[in-house]
Parts: sequence; structure tokens; C-alpha cells
Amino acid sequence: MNFTNMKNYIQKSKTFSSTKSIKKSHLFVAVFSAVIINSCSSWLDLEPYDGVMEDKYWQTKEDVNAFVIGCYTSLTDVALVDRLIVWGELRADFLSIGSTINNGQLNIVRGEISPDNEWVKWDRFYWTINQCNKLIERAPLVRKLDRTLTEPLLRQYVAEATAIRSLMYYYLVRSFQDVPFVLKATDSDTQDFYPEKIEGSIILDSLVVHMTKAIGHLPTNYNTKEMTKGRMTRYAALALLADIYLWQGNYQGCVDLCNQIINSGQFTLIPVSRSEVQIKDGNDVVVATAYYPNESEADYLFDQLYVTKNCVESIFEVQFPNYDPSLGDPFFGWFNNNGRPRLWANTATLNDVIFPTYMLDRDVFDVRGNNFSFKSGNRIIWKYTGLHRTENNLRGQRYFPNWIFYRLSDAKLMKAEALTQLAIRNNDDQTMLWEAYSEVEQIRVRANAVPLEISFIQNNISGMELERLILEERAREFAFEGKRWYDVLRHARRDDYKNMNYLMNMAVYSSVPPDKLVSLQTKYRNRWFHYWPIYYIDVETNPNLKQNDFYLDFKR
Repeated sequence: MNFTNMKNYIQKSKTFSSTKSIKKSHLFVAVFSAVIINSCSSWLDLEPYDGVMEDKYWQTKEDVNAFVIGCYTSLTDVALVDRLIVWGELRADFLSIGSTINNGQLNIVRGEISPDNEWVKWDRFYWTINQCNKLIERAPLVRKLDRTLTEPLLRQYVAEATAIRSLMYYYLVRSFQDVPFVLKATDSDTQDFYPEKIEGSIILDSLVVHMTKAIGHLPTNYNTKEMTKGRMTRYAALALLADIYLWQGNYQGCVDLCNQIINSGQFTLIPVSRSEVQIKDGNDVVVATAYYPNESEADYLFDQLYVTKNCVESIFEVQFPNYDPSLGDPFFGWFNNNGRPRLWANTATLNDVIFPTYMLDRDVFDVRGNNFSFKSGNRIIWKYTGLHRTENNLRGQRYFPNWIFYRLSDAKLMKAEALTQLAIRNNDDQTMLWEAYSEVEQIRVRANAVPLEISFIQNNISGMELERLILEERAREFAFEGKRWYDVLRHARRDDYKNMNYLMNMAVYSSVPPDKLVSLQTKYRNRWFHYWPIYYIDVETNPNLKQNDFYLDFKR
């Protein structure tokens, strides 16, 4: 797979400041065409039409298809993937400081966040948004020139761009709260464009409208497995919209959409069987039942999710090549770097809190913990670096896993969370709670999760206890997958921050130095600290852009 030209084009684009990525754009568009190689090509093998004037480009159906693929390719940009990692994980409690961490990353871990920290730059998200805007605006004009671009295909392409754009805005709203909401493409350096921030709630409402319209125009699958998992299908869009609903508190909407995914028959959990063993005391009396996971099937689960990629339970994941020496590696420096990564696993928290040992039998363990998500012995984050679950073979640089946005377990746990909230609002409705618990239990049984305490009083489930269990289960299932910070923040901010303790507890188990803990918890009491500051250059350049409230006193 040859990504050389794509890498060069993206690198050139980085010479523009983050504000200019919103305010202005090139006279020439980033245009991409698929290179069709009969033997071993992938749908994402790309080369740009370098220097093609836009008004001479939008002519044929092939031009539109190439630009759609370019929108997906922008998701592989290292700077964007870096922020998926930093924004979703670095403020949470699963990572500790590695030997090559830089000052900006270190300050985030310590809770010392400021507008001059380069990791708050949002330019790559707006770059992708602008590409999607161009497709949505210009593709309909091509149909007048090329009638082979059928109306259904045109609607599909526009729907794909709409879904990708919505995904980018969903990240921005969860990360910054209020952001510029730009739905018109920018093309010329002569344009004077200084967008204001829009309330995040208004943006999310708009995304719901756009996504609801787009879903019906998306296919359920494409010609190949890689395309089906790597392009926006109807189910990928349903997962994204369900996630937005969950953030908004539209719990019934979330349940309905997750049911469509779960009941579609398109996705299945990769099974891991287990053997039942009775635990006896010194008097040969059975005191408990334990389960030993099937090791070879656990190996297969790891391989399918993170090595082979695009497995039967995947809904949408960014497609990286199996190996390409020319493409920037978004994972090697963070989690490998020849044994000197920027970030280690916070094994103290992970082993003691998230993946506790079953005290009655040490051979009973959750397969997602040690040797799966991370290595306890050397603290390496294994999902992105290992080639085998139990062997110590490391991926080399340029051997990429995919970045998984959604898979079936996510749909099941989103449904369980939404059902639990509906039940809590209906006096702990037991029918809803048991349905929610059954979805969680499927995930736990597959992973051979260690038994946890949850109250069943006369066969009744406590809604608040199940809420906590679901958050913990998401932690186990999606460790290091860019979800932890957003999951905890979503639980904390629910019902006007009724459960601020979720954030406070996370701070205790994070890698923040002890002398910084009280300061961090004090900051958490200000809701604007839960969001990133806007990069200071963007604020200085755009007179209409106001800094987020917590950071107004910043002076460089």
C-alpha cells in the first residue's frame, strides 16, 4: 500500500495554522483518486490529484468517489489520531507517565492545562470537516455533468460525508463544549471568515437532524470487508447517533438505535468459552463456582480485534495499512518507541480497581486485563503494540492496528446504560434493569469477568449500582481505546452534575502526583475545566472567538 503522496500532501497542509484551517483554505483542493490494483489493492490505496484546480476537478462520478475516499483518508492523519488518544485517555486514570513524554503531555496528566498547550489544537478536525463540506456542496453539481452519478449514489456519498463530519463535531463538542459550527466549505485565501462559537447543545441537536436524514441513504455493507468496516454504513451511523443520544440524555432514542444494531444479524461477539470449576474449603464443602477461560479462544479474540482487524463484531474502524514505511505511525511513539514509550499503563489502578484478582482462585481472571489490554510486568499497553496475546512479540514501527470507533459490545453497553437511566427515572423499573443487566452480562461472560459485588435484594437490582457496574464494564472493555475520559465525564455531568463523585474518584486513581490531587479536584468543581481551552493562537487571530471560561485569565 502506497501512502507516500498522501503523507506529503497532509504534511504540506500542516504549514497552515489551526485558525487558517477554519478561516481559509487552499486555492487547490485535496483531491484523491482510488488506485485500482487487481491483485492485492485495498479500497484505501490513494494518490492525490496534486495541483488540480477545483473548478476543473468536479466533473465525473469518479472524481466524487475519489474525494469521498479522501475524507476517510484524512482520519488516518497522525495529528488527528494523536488527539483521539490524548483527548479520550490522557486526562483519565489508565495511563501513567512514560520515559519520553513531553511537557505538554505531562502537564495534561498533572491537570495543569493551558491554552498554549499544543495538544488542544483542533485544526485536523476542522480540516476533515472542511473536506466533508466540500463534498456535500459540490457533489450535487457533478450530477448535472455526469448522469452516471445516479441519485441514490449521490445521496450515499453525501450521507457518508455528513456522518464523518458529524463524528468530528461530536468529538469537538465533547472536548470543548462550544465550538465554531461551520457547514459551508471554505476555498479561497481571499475569504474573510471568522466564525463564532455555537453552544454545544445546539450543535448536537443539529447533528441529530443531519444524521437522521443521512442514515436512510447509507448502505448496510460494501463490496469488501475492509470497506464495510472502514466506511460509514447504516449501522456505523446508527452507533454514532446512539452515542450522541446517550450524551444528550435521549435514552429511549439510544435504546431504539442500539436495538437496530444488535438485532441486525450483521455483528456477533467473538466467543470465549470457559470451564466451570467448584471451589471447596478445607472440609471439602463447595463454597463457590469459578470459571477458567479458554486460553486459545482468548488468543483468537485478541488477534481478531487488534491484529487481523475488521472482525465480525466491528462496526466502524479507521483503516490503517498492515505495513507502510512511508506513513506516519500514530501508535509506536505513544506505546512502544523501542521500549521507551511516552505512556505506560497505570497498572496500580488497572490491577487493583479495574481488573481485580479473584481471591478464591488465582487462575480465574478477566481475559481483557493482563496480556490483553496491557502487560503487568513491563506496563506496556499491549492492544496497540503486541502481535499475540500471551507471547511477547512486539509490533514493529509501521505495523498499525486499526482505531476502532464502534463495535458490537459498545452498542450493547450503550443500550444497557440508557435502559438503566430510564429505569432509575421510573423508580428502578426492574424489567428495564434486568434487560440492561443481561446485555452487560453477555460482555462479562465472554470476557470471563471476575465476579463483582452488586446487590440483588429479593431479585431486585439497584439502578445506581448497575450504573456504576456499566461504567466499570466500559472501562474493562474499552481500556485505552479513547473512551475513558468521555465515559466518566458523561456519567458525572448527567442530571446537572448530580454525580460529580465520578470525576473526583477518577482523579484519586489517576497518575496525578499526590501534591497535585487536591488542586485537581478543586478545578473539577468548575465545569469549564472539564473541557479543553481553545488554542491561544486561534483566539488571538479570530476576534469573534472567545476563550473557554475557565481559561480567561491565561497570559502567555
